[in-house]
Amino acid sequence: MKNVVGRISFLAVCLLILLQISCDDKDKLESFLDNEKPSVVTGLKASEITPESLTLSWDAAIDNVEVTGYEIFLDGESYATVGNKTSHTIDGLSPSNMYEFYIIAMDAMENTSDPSETLSVATPEDADTQSPTAPSNLATSKITEGSVTLSWETSTDNVEVVDYQVFQDGSSIGLTDGETTFDVSGLIASTQYEFYIIATDAAGNLSEPSNTVSVTTSSDQDTEAPSSPTNLNANEITATSLVLNWSASTDNEAVDAYEVYNGDTSIGNTSNTSFNISNLDPDTNYQFRVRAIDNSENVSEFSNVLEVKTLQEEVEPTQTVAQIIASRNDLSTLNQVLSNYDFGLDDEEDGPFTVFAPNNNAFTSFGTLPSGLALNALIAGHVVGGELSAAELVEQQSATTGSQSTLNFTQDGTDVIINGNVRIVIKDIKATNGIIHIVDRVIND
Repeated sequence: MKNVVGRISFLAVCLLILLQISCDDKDKLESFLDNEKPSVVTGLKASEITPESLTLSWDAAIDNVEVTGYEIFLDGESYATVGNKTSHTIDGLSPSNMYEFYIIAMDAMENTSDPSETLSVATPEDADTQSPTAPSNLATSKITEGSVTLSWETSTDNVEVVDYQVFQDGSSIGLTDGETTFDVSGLIASTQYEFYIIATDAAGNLSEPSNTVSVTTSSDQDTEAPSSPTNLNANEITATSLVLNWSASTDNEAVDAYEVYNGDTSIGNTSNTSFNISNLDPDTNYQFRVRAIDNSENVSEFSNVLEVKTLQEEVEPTQTVAQIIASRNDLSTLNQVLSNYDFGLDDEEDGPFTVFAPNNNAFTSFGTLPSGLALNALIAGHVVGGELSAAELVEQQSATTGSQSTLNFTQDGTDVIINGNVRIVIKDIKATNGIIHIVDRVIND
């Protein structure tokens, strides 16, 4: 009976204590007894994304008592725990990488929410801070009393050049939409202007200015014709083509173009002092002349008339290197020497060959030839693999022979010189398996 009375007394005391607890103390008691987790974080997003950082933000979670903080996870690992705020800056990232984030909310009793949805964020590439190269070789053409055409060579950039800005007397007058020419209009006659170009890339980086060009617009009363072109000549003549060259005309303003005539027929205009002509007939005489035109369309007198005959049409070779050597009287000594050795010069499969063939006078000047392997090596020193024309020899400058010696090629006027003292006297004799150049000395260097 005493135990029952004691228990009742204890419960009564507890009840009295509970009745005396304040509202704040009740909250603490509820907190102490809290085992409910916060809600899932929502609204997770990223902003202010740079190659190395970004800012995360989210909507506040709710809890039956109070959310006290958030834990941020980066690629599945805890990155940071923040207080009761809803944004945080993430540093130390790498450019051009993909990252995954999620958030967990926490309350005072360390109850944690379920993870938020995962947010994937890609950082951008490193910021482009490299400027394009300056446009080069800015030049003018088509100068009139009120206009001029500008042209220049392309700039380069680590990413991409997207446009060019044109400056007239220090002020921008427009963009070119990426083109490397620009027509300037609205100018005043007989007035000097200065122009330069600046390139820009996709990131807005600007190049250094191009070279500056000064131009004076034409007089609106220009009636003076240019001088006649002089020294009209032709080179690179083939059976069907040639190149005309001449000395520049002069003008009180500026020469804009040259008009080229074949006989009495105009065949084209050019701003250069040379002109390529093709589709001619072999073994045919032609007469060419040129006249100059200025920016006001004043026309000069014609140049001298140039008579040119195209070459005969080239016939495909029908003989091998060995057969051509055997057929020529001026190579009889070489043919006799070759008859004692097999250099494969009659073999189509072993070619092509470039053969420097000493003529009979060359062997006479040389004197007594060696014999055996020494003679073999001497002749092998006149043969190079491949088919090389005289022009290609000069361009290539050197070649290795069958005896592993080196031949060096230079030019003396129209002649090709080998090793400084051997001259090609007849060049570019084509064979079915190579090409022959007849030389005036035995090569023995």
